[in-house]
Amino acid sequence: MRNIWILFKREMMSYFFSPIAYIVGVAVLLIMGGSFYFITYILSRQPGDNYTASQWFFNGFFFWIVMLVVPPVISMRLFADEQKSGTIETLMTAPLRDWEYVLAKFFGACVFFIVLWSPTSLYVFVLRHFSRDTTPLDLGPVVGGYIGVLLVAMLLISIGCMASASTRNQIIAAIIAFAIGGSLFLVGFGFFYTSDKYKEFFDYISMLGHMLEMSRGVLEWKRVIFYLSSSFFFLYLAHCMVQSRRWKN
Repeated sequence: MRNIWILFKREMMSYFFSPIAYIVGVAVLLIMGGSFYFITYILSRQPGDNYTASQWFFNGFFFWIVMLVVPPVISMRLFADEQKSGTIETLMTAPLRDWEYVLAKFFGACVFFIVLWSPTSLYVFVLRHFSRDTTPLDLGPVVGGYIGVLLVAMLLISIGCMASASTRNQIIAAIIAFAIGGSLFLVGFGFFYTSDKYKEFFDYISMLGHMLEMSRGVLEWKRVIFYLSSSFFFLYLAHCMVQSRRWKN
């Protein structure tokens, strides 16, 4: 655990001393802030009973653009940059287990993603203040939505780790991660277009369907298990790729 903590701190420092981290952070806040403003503007003029503001926020077009693009961007450099610069050779000769190296990178990217998203939690209180609603605040859909964000991010970042460990080129790593994550997202649409025979399967893997349910405050263990097991699978692939490099050396 000590090695993971040391490498984790190293990763966090590399994020916050990198200009791209601030560029990504500003872009996320601008996109999600604009999305929040647009949603509240539309609902104020045409209120609907089918979906709440939080459901629109966690399932909108701009939300998924951010979710599918940002994890590959923040994870593309994790292993590829060290392979290109040669610093990975030093780490491979250190008294460090491969799984500690992979987990430290993964946790660093996840925490940085949480930092990027944390300011958006203020939107709930902003909306509450200006709506002047006197009914008790139902935090279930909001908490469920943010748990969904974290679970989806963990899966996409683990894919990014695997992609970054497979190449020295950061751009190629980002493209691979985006292609796999985007494919998983699109496959979930089979739930809406397939026969009843396969609906249960597509419902189980549908990111959009998962977020729709979690943004309603419905959190099922099967969805949590899906994201945790899928994240573990891609991290295992990343571990195998890092391990294979040690064998080559």
